[in-house]
Amino acid sequence: MMKKTLTFLLATFVFTAHAQHFIATGKAEGLSSTQRAVGYIVNNTPDSITTKGVMIGTPGDYPVAVLTTDDLLSNYIGCKVIGIRVAAAKSLGKSELFLYPVTGGMVSEEGITKSQRLYEGWNNVFFNGDTSWEIQEGQSLLVGFEYEETDAMVESGTGGLCTVGESKGNDFLVLGDFGSGQGWYGFSGRGSLCIQLIVDVSSLPARDLTLSYVDTGFRYKKAGEEIGMYVIATNTGLEDIEHYTLSCQLDEQTPQQFTYNKTLPEQGEEHLQPTITLPTDLNIGEHHLTITLLDGDNTEPLSEKATETVTFYVYDQTLPRQKTYVEQYTSQQEYMVSVVDPIFNQVADNNTSMALVNIFAPGEPLAIPEASYLHELYAYTLPSFTSNRSYFPGESYIAYDVNYYAEQYAAFVPSIINDIILQDLLQPAFATVNLSATYDESTRLLTIDTTGELAEGATDILGTPALTLLLTENDVVGQQTVLNKVTGRTKVQNDYVHQHVLRTFITPPLGDAVDVSGLQYTAHHTITIDPAWNIQNMNLVAFITRSADAVNDDNVLQMDITNCNSLSLADLTSIKPIHTIDDATPSDYFTLDGRRLASPPTQKGIYIHQGRKVICK
Repeated sequence: MMKKTLTFLLATFVFTAHAQHFIATGKAEGLSSTQRAVGYIVNNTPDSITTKGVMIGTPGDYPVAVLTTDDLLSNYIGCKVIGIRVAAAKSLGKSELFLYPVTGGMVSEEGITKSQRLYEGWNNVFFNGDTSWEIQEGQSLLVGFEYEETDAMVESGTGGLCTVGESKGNDFLVLGDFGSGQGWYGFSGRGSLCIQLIVDVSSLPARDLTLSYVDTGFRYKKAGEEIGMYVIATNTGLEDIEHYTLSCQLDEQTPQQFTYNKTLPEQGEEHLQPTITLPTDLNIGEHHLTITLLDGDNTEPLSEKATETVTFYVYDQTLPRQKTYVEQYTSQQEYMVSVVDPIFNQVADNNTSMALVNIFAPGEPLAIPEASYLHELYAYTLPSFTSNRSYFPGESYIAYDVNYYAEQYAAFVPSIINDIILQDLLQPAFATVNLSATYDESTRLLTIDTTGELAEGATDILGTPALTLLLTENDVVGQQTVLNKVTGRTKVQNDYVHQHVLRTFITPPLGDAVDVSGLQYTAHHTITIDPAWNIQNMNLVAFITRSADAVNDDNVLQMDITNCNSLSLADLTSIKPIHTIDDATPSDYFTLDGRRLASPPTQKGIYIHQGRKVICK
């Protein structure tokens, strides 16, 4: 039960910590010169306590913990955790402290525990003998202790916990039943629990610099454009760095350098915002910006962690976006899907500029094997979704999720999704996608012809464009884990109705190269529709990307979708839907919240037309 509970906790909270950057270390009282406190630390002062006497509010025994994410541990790969630090507001008696590793969203049942008395103030608790935990890449650690809140504490209004700073999402976790069954709950508004790891850093180099974060804005730029960068420089060595230089090299040109004459303390970080301007004669197509953090006046970086190369594309002409491709990574085993599904279906029904495709987790009844790689690349939690598979600068993942908001503030979620769709409709596109199809009801053969226009220089940006065609089906009945809102428990519903289910790829998942002639392309495909599928409920979805032999972590940022379109297959059959006299032909104008207008606007306001904002006066 605990393993299942912890997994649910991580799916809910881990994104919050990844979306921020913290100073995570410091030289704490009682530690040696090669030992550091690592955790949620304010102003690089690990012995700080902002609030004493914090309480849960209900008498009982509670494990309390923080999730020390892989972001916070990234500078300590290979170092060993040799103990735990805990601050108590009063003597708490004997308690069991624990550390459990977390990998891929799963909490291991194997970790380290240590029983010891906790006294008022900071307690440095070292593991027995040679016991330690080596920090591994991509692994988070759940660390905490067993806490008893007594009747006397509740009566006096003063608990035994200490916190520091403000809550960050994963830093005040309590195991108990607080309204929705037994589980781990995040407590907000009380600060971060004063719980830290004690890490042996003797294996770290004396001098080392790391580019912890680099953001150069959107991937598509114009010649002559100014690039405002946001860079986090971190000193990951054991000595202070007196001054440092940021070198920015465009392609093979002479680097532009920015020198900072200020001390960067051990494990300290500095947020830098240099700006460069692209040459006005820069060619259309792919370019590279290499950013290197240098120690003082050195010309070579201290390690490969001090260099990052960003790929971007220069364009001149752009074409209108037709639709935004929204790909949701879902699961028949996750109850949150039943909470999020109705919201996405509502948006898809009302916003015809959205092409929604639901892709189920590998191994599930509604999953198809060809799509499993998409879960591996994008789905950091379930459900989550991408918009045109494109990365928004500053986010921790390519995918998004609205799970917390869907459960707590469902009425606001459609506007969030519509804003994301609108954001991507306004991005430059380098090809259009036009679909025509015929269907032979006797043979169930679907014939598809795709044509499109290419922007000037599109092949310099995309290479030979790759066309992906797929089919979805609505009203698919199948199993789904759902939440009983009365009891707070989950159950399996066997007659759940799924929408926008990915049934098959017509092309390979990475697409087929199209035939290009000048600034036009064509493609021809056929497929026999499975008799088990109801063509009246099916949609054809098409999108254009770059060509690639494979997609992995190295090139996933380049594999965004440049345009998308879709077609209802119901219109291709002899069975036609009945239209009432009140039906109106929709226009190509949208409101800012993503609703398509029945006719061009007549009222004053701002609208979206062919991917651009227009003003009706």
